[in-house]
Amino acid sequence: MSATETITLRNQLSELERLNKILAEFGRINGFNAEEENTIFLCAEEICTNIISYAWPDGDDHAFEVRITADIDTIHIEFEDDGLPFDPISKPAPDLTSPVEERPIGGLGIHLVLNTMTSVRYERKGDRNLLIAEKVRDFQ
Repeated sequence: MSATETITLRNQLSELERLNKILAEFGRINGFNAEEENTIFLCAEEICTNIISYAWPDGDDHAFEVRITADIDTIHIEFEDDGLPFDPISKPAPDLTSPVEERPIGGLGIHLVLNTMTSVRYERKGDRNLLIAEKVRDFQ
């Protein structure tokens, strides 16, 4: 048995607070442990911030969807938008050996997502970006 929640967000950073409340309730209902909850919050906040900040350079109002599904084995979260084509996982990993003040801005958030989720993949479907992240559940 699985549960799914679809959340439509506007391209405004203030929407992240609403998203976190919905994800927290979804996690409570579906028995997320603290590590699962933290990982899903990190993933959702990083990906949604990037979508809100960069998907639509026109400055107009837009909407995008976040879909989360949980079953006994996996938490699956999808981010879908009609913004500019962008595959964040094709970018090189940030250089974590350089001093912080010498590092270029950007790339650390997706690096964290790639290293905390079990799998992350990107697809361009027609005029839509689809980022799919999965976390295998650990009930130990």
